[in-house]
Amino acid sequence: MNNKMISSPTSLLAASPLVLAGLLMPAGASAQITDTDSSYADEEIVVTAELPRGAVITEIPPVVELSEADIASYGVSSVQDLLEAISSQTTSSRGRGSGRPVVLINGQRTSGFREIRDLPPEAIRTVQVFPEELALQYGYRPDQRVINFVLKDNYTGLSASAEYGVPTQGGQGRSEVETTITRIGQNSRLNVNVEWQNNTAITESERDIVQDAAGELVNLGDYRTLAAPSDNVELNANYSRSFDNGMSLSLNGGYVYDKSRGLQGLPGGTLNVAGDTLFRYFTEYGPLRRVQETNTAQAGLTLNGMLSDWRWSLTSDYTRTQVDTDTDRSGDTSALQAAIDAGTVDPLAVSFGPLLGAPVTDRAKVVDQTINNLATLSGTLLVLPSGAVTTTVRAGYNREDLDSRETSGAILTTTDLSRDEISAGINIDIPLADENIDVVEAIGKLSVNGNFGYSDLSDFGGLVEFGFGVNWEPLDGLVFSASAIGEDAAPTIAQLGNPLIITPNVNIFDFTNGETVLASITTGGNLALPAEKQRDIKLAVNYRPEWLDGFTFLGEYFRNNSDNVASSFPLLTPEIEAAFPDRVTRDTNGRLIAIDQRPVTYANVYSERIRYGIDFSKRFGQESGGGRGRPERAAPPPQPSGEGAAEGRPEGGPPPEGGANTERQTPGRRRRPWRPCRWKAKRRTLAALRLSHHPSGGQDQDPRRRRGTGPAERFRHRFDRRQPAARIRDQWRLVQQWHRLPPQRRAPDRDPRQWRPHRFRPALFRSDHV
Repeated sequence: MNNKMISSPTSLLAASPLVLAGLLMPAGASAQITDTDSSYADEEIVVTAELPRGAVITEIPPVVELSEADIASYGVSSVQDLLEAISSQTTSSRGRGSGRPVVLINGQRTSGFREIRDLPPEAIRTVQVFPEELALQYGYRPDQRVINFVLKDNYTGLSASAEYGVPTQGGQGRSEVETTITRIGQNSRLNVNVEWQNNTAITESERDIVQDAAGELVNLGDYRTLAAPSDNVELNANYSRSFDNGMSLSLNGGYVYDKSRGLQGLPGGTLNVAGDTLFRYFTEYGPLRRVQETNTAQAGLTLNGMLSDWRWSLTSDYTRTQVDTDTDRSGDTSALQAAIDAGTVDPLAVSFGPLLGAPVTDRAKVVDQTINNLATLSGTLLVLPSGAVTTTVRAGYNREDLDSRETSGAILTTTDLSRDEISAGINIDIPLADENIDVVEAIGKLSVNGNFGYSDLSDFGGLVEFGFGVNWEPLDGLVFSASAIGEDAAPTIAQLGNPLIITPNVNIFDFTNGETVLASITTGGNLALPAEKQRDIKLAVNYRPEWLDGFTFLGEYFRNNSDNVASSFPLLTPEIEAAFPDRVTRDTNGRLIAIDQRPVTYANVYSERIRYGIDFSKRFGQESGGGRGRPERAAPPPQPSGEGAAEGRPEGGPPPEGGANTERQTPGRRRRPWRPCRWKAKRRTLAALRLSHHPSGGQDQDPRRRRGTGPAERFRHRFDRRQPAARIRDQWRLVQQWHRLPPQRRAPDRDPRQWRPHRFRPALFRSDHV
C-alpha cells in the first residue's frame, strides 16, 4: 500500500484549534496535500495571535474551574459569598500567610480583593483556581492560591436586598440592607456597593449562665454580653478601563465603619469584714462597658500594560485603620473599706453613695497606616529548543506606621512604630521538554522553576527567601509537581507594638482548678519576638482524564518546619502554665486572677498534612438544538464548482486515493459532533484569535475578502497562491476527516489528539483513507 504523508511547516507558533476550526467553517471545498506539493516543504508559517480574553499564561493546570452554570448552582448573591462556598478549594494548605487567594480579573493583577468582592455572580463567565506555584509568576508569595475571574463582556445590573433574622427562642437578631450597581462594558467596568448591618446583643441570662453565688444575687447575666451589639457600614467603589494601546487602569476606594458595645458585668470588689473576705458586686453605677469603634479607609491603583513582548504591572494600595477602645473597670473601694472598718457602713447595703468610687475608663487609640507598592515585569527571557524560558522580575516598597496611645488611670503610654521594607525578587521557569516533540513523546512535558528574593526591613534587617520546583506531565491530563521553599519572616508590627490593654472580668475556664473564673486579660505587643525561619516542601498530583469529562483528582502533601514562631498566647492548660509561669497570676488561695496574653515564641513548629479530593460535574440530558454548549452540527460545506470540483479537490490538485467517503454515517445513528475543545490544545494558553501572514505585518488572509464570485473561485485562488491560511485550513480539514473515520480505519500511530498548536504533526492519517 502506498502511504503518503502530509508535509508539515517548519514552525507554527501560538495557534488555537478552536480558532482554526472557526476559520475552516466558511471553506467551500476539501483538499488533499501531499509531499508532491514541494512548495510547502520549506515554507515557514508564523501565526500571529491575540490571547483569549481573561487567559492566564501558564502551563500549570487549574485545580478548580467553574462555568456559568456551576456558579449559578451555588445560589450566592456576591463573589464574597461564592468564595466562602468554595473556601476549601481556594484556601492554601501550606499553612502560611492569611490563606486568602491572590485575585486576578481577566488574567490581570488587581490591587486587592475589594475589586471583585461585590460583583454579582451573574457578571462572571468563568472562575479558575490555580495552585500556589502560579503566585510566583505574578510576583506574590508562594503560600497563596490564585483565583482568576473571567468577566462577561457586557453586563449591567442593579440589585437591592434586605434581610432580617432572629432566633425563635431569643438571641441575636440580624438586620442587613445592601445595594449594588454594576456595569461592565467592552473596555470599562464600574461597581458600587453600599451595605449596612446591625447585630443585637446576646446576654448570659439568655443562655442561663450563672457565674457565681454573688452574681446570682444581682442577676449578673443581664449585665454581661456573650455577643456584643454592633453596627457596620461599608462603601466600596471600583472603576476599571482598558485603552487602545493595551494599557489598563483600575481604581478602587472603600470605607468601613464598625462599632460594638459590650457589657463586662457589674463593678465589684473584695471587702474585709471582721477578718473575713467578702466579694460583692455594686449596682449603683450600672454595668461596665467596652466600646470599640473602628474606621477604615482604603484606596488602590493598578496599571497593566505591554512593553514590547513583556508584560508589566504596577499596583499600589493604601489603608488607614483607626481603632478607638474605651474599657470600664471597677472604681476605688478604699474609702468604703475604711467606713466598714469603722463600723459606720453595712457592707451588704444596696448603695454606698460617695464612699464607692465611680468606674474608671481606660482609653486606647491605635492608628495603623500601610502602603504597599509592587512592580512586576514578566516575559520570555530566551528561547531554547525545548521552549521559551519565562521570567518574572519584581520590586516593591512597603511602609507601615503604627501609632498607639493608651491611658490607664493617670498613666499615659504612647507607642510609635514604623517599618520600611524594600524587596526585590526573580522567578524563572525553564522548560526541559515542551516544544521538542521527540523528547515530549518519550518522557512527557517537563519543566523546572526557581525563585530568589531579598527584603530589607528597617527594624529587622535583611531577610532572604528562595524556592525551586519541578512540573512533569507524563500523560495528557496527568501532572506531577514538587516544590520547596525557604523564607525568613519577621513578626508583624502589630505583634511587636500593639498597645497594652487590660480587660477586667473576662470569663475564663481554669483547667487547673476545674472552675470558671472572672480574670483580667492583658493584651498588646511584645518587642522581644525574634525572626522566624520557614522551610516547606509540597508534593502534588493533578489528574484530569480526557476520557471522563468533568472529572478532577487532586492530591497534595505538605511538610512545614518552622523555628522561632511568633504566635498569640494559647489556651491556658496546666502544660502551658508550666511553660510560661510568668504569664499567669493567682491569689494566695490558688485562684486564677490574671493572664498575660501578649504574643509568645515557639521554638519549633512541625506539621505534615495530606490533602486530596475528587471533583466531578456532569450535565445530564440534552436540550433541543444539541444541548447547552453543544450546537447542532453544521451542514456540510458547499462543494466548489469548476474543474476538479467533482472529485472534491482544487484545480490543479492531485486526485484523491482510495475514494473513501468520509461523510458516511450509519443509518439511524446520529453522529456525535466533533468538538476540538476536547483536544490537548484546548488547554494551551497561547490561543489564536486571528491569523496573519508573517512578515507582511498582518495582511488580511480571510478568503471571503478576496476577489472571485463563488466558493470555487476563492478556494482556487487561495490554494494556487499557497497562502499560509490555506495551508492551515487544509491540514485542519484533514484532521476533521480523520476524526470522522471509524476507529478501525484510522492510522493507529497518528492520533490527532497529539496535535499541538505550536507545530503541526506530520502524517495525521493514511492518505488512502481520505
